[in-house]
Amino acid sequence: MSRIHTHYDNLKVARNAPIEVIRAAYKSLSHKHHPDRNLDNQTESTRIMSIINNSYEVLSNAEKRKQHDIWIKEQESEQVASTSKSEQPQRQSNKEHSREFPPPVSGTCFYSDLPKNVQELIVSRVLQQRKDQFATKIGGVKWNYFWLILLFGWFPYLLSEADSYRWVTETKYWYIGVTFGVATLIARNFSWIYSWHTSPLGAWLFVTPLYVIKTTPDRLWFWPIWSISDMDATHQYTNGIYQGTSVSISFDGKKQNFTFSPQSTYLSLVSTLKRFDEKVRLAIKQDDIDYLVKNDDLLEYRLKENANPSNTANSAIQKSIIYYFLSFVISFAIYSVANSVNEKSPDRRPVSYNVNPPEYRQTQSISPSYIRPDSAPNGESWPRVAGYVKGFKKLHTNGLSSVTIDNSRNNSDVFIKLVSINGLESYPVRVFFIPAFSQFTINKIRAGLYDIRYRDLDSGSLSKSESFTLQETKTYDGIEYSNFTMTLYKTQNGNMQTYGLSENEF
Repeated sequence: MSRIHTHYDNLKVARNAPIEVIRAAYKSLSHKHHPDRNLDNQTESTRIMSIINNSYEVLSNAEKRKQHDIWIKEQESEQVASTSKSEQPQRQSNKEHSREFPPPVSGTCFYSDLPKNVQELIVSRVLQQRKDQFATKIGGVKWNYFWLILLFGWFPYLLSEADSYRWVTETKYWYIGVTFGVATLIARNFSWIYSWHTSPLGAWLFVTPLYVIKTTPDRLWFWPIWSISDMDATHQYTNGIYQGTSVSISFDGKKQNFTFSPQSTYLSLVSTLKRFDEKVRLAIKQDDIDYLVKNDDLLEYRLKENANPSNTANSAIQKSIIYYFLSFVISFAIYSVANSVNEKSPDRRPVSYNVNPPEYRQTQSISPSYIRPDSAPNGESWPRVAGYVKGFKKLHTNGLSSVTIDNSRNNSDVFIKLVSINGLESYPVRVFFIPAFSQFTINKIRAGLYDIRYRDLDSGSLSKSESFTLQETKTYDGIEYSNFTMTLYKTQNGNMQTYGLSENEF
C-alpha cells in the first residue's frame, strides 16, 4: 500500500510535531532550498519553495491543520479497507523506515525523564569526559550554607528571649510571623543543598555541537545554537578591579542571563559558540543529517514516545512538600517550647521615661579659615539635585564607559571633578555636584586613565582617589566597556584609598 503524501512529509516532520518543530523545520528547509541560494537551478528551487510555503501555511494554522489531519485519516481509512492483513507487517516496516530526523528545538525537562543513555551522556559532560564542549559552573551552595546557619540562629535567640520576660500579644504575633518566614527559607535552602549533593548534575552551562544546555540538580534547559538571535556582555569593574562578566543571550528573542568569572571564561564561550555555529550551518547547507544525528545529545529523548514528564514533576512537588512540612513542624515545635517557657517568665517591669531629657549639642570641628561658599564657581547657586555644574566643558564624551560616584553614606555635599591623566598632564573632563545622601552617574566617557578629586563643602577638605582605567575592547559581536563605581564616606575609608590634596592640585 502506498503511503499518503502529506504536508508533514513536505516539511519532513512527524504528524504529532508541535508548532515549534514545524517552524524549525520550515526555517531549515527554506535555508536550504531558497532560490537565492540555488542560482544554478532557480526554477526547481522556486517550485520546491512553493511547496514548502504552502505546507507551512497549512500546518501553522490550527484550523487548516485540523482539516488536513481529517483528510489524512479519511484517505488512510480507505486504503486500510482495501489492504489485506498480509501487507500490514510490510506497511509497518515502511512506516518505521520513513521516520524523519526531527529538527532540534528549545525546551526543558527533568533529568529523571531522560533515557538512561542520555543521562549518562549529560553526566559525562559534567565530569569533563568529553572534549567537544564548553562547560562552566553557574551556581553553588556556599551561600545556601551561610543562610542556613544564619537562619538556625533564630531559634537560640527565640529561646533566650522567651526566658527574659512574658510576651504581650503583639510580640507573640511578631515571633510567629518571623518563625514562619525562617521555616520557609530553611526549607528552600535545605532543599537546594540536598538536591545539589544527591544529584549527579549540579548547576552548569554547556555548549555542545548542537545545543546550549543549562542544568540545575534536577532539570535541564536546552536551546539549539542556531536559535541565538542576540548576545550582550558587560564586564563589571569596581575601583578598577574585575568583578565578573554578565552575559545576556537571546534564544528566539527570549533572554537568558548568566554570570561568569574569570574573563577568559566568557572569551572561551564566544569562541566555542562561533566554532560550533559554523559547523552546524555547514552541515545544514550540505544536508549532512549524519552530523546532526551524531551530535544530538537529546535525540533519544526527543524521539521517546509517550513521555510523561508530569510524573517527575509530581515527584519533585511531593519532595518539596515534605521539606516544607518537616521545616514547619520542627520550627513551630521549637516555638511551642519557647512559648511554654515564656508563660512562666515574669512580666516586664514598667519603664519610666524622662519627659524632658537633657539636650546634647553635636559640634563639628570646621577650620576657622574656611567658610562654605554660597555659590558654585560659576557664580550661580549650587544645584538642588546631583548634576553637572554649568560653565565647565564636558570633554572625552565619545566613549561608552560610565563612572558612578556614591555619596549616599555621606552627610555632606561634595563638589567633584573627574580628571583625565595623560602622562604628567592632568585636566578635568567633567565637573559636577552631588548633595548629601545622593549619587550621580557620568556616561559616555572615553577609555583612558582617570582619578576623582572632590571638596567636602561642609569642612572644605580636599581629597583625591587612586587612579583607575576605563577600558573599551572590541569583540566579534560588539564592544565591551567599563562601569566604575566609587563610594564616598565621611572618613577616608571608602571603597577606594583616598589622599589629601592641595588647593593647586584641585
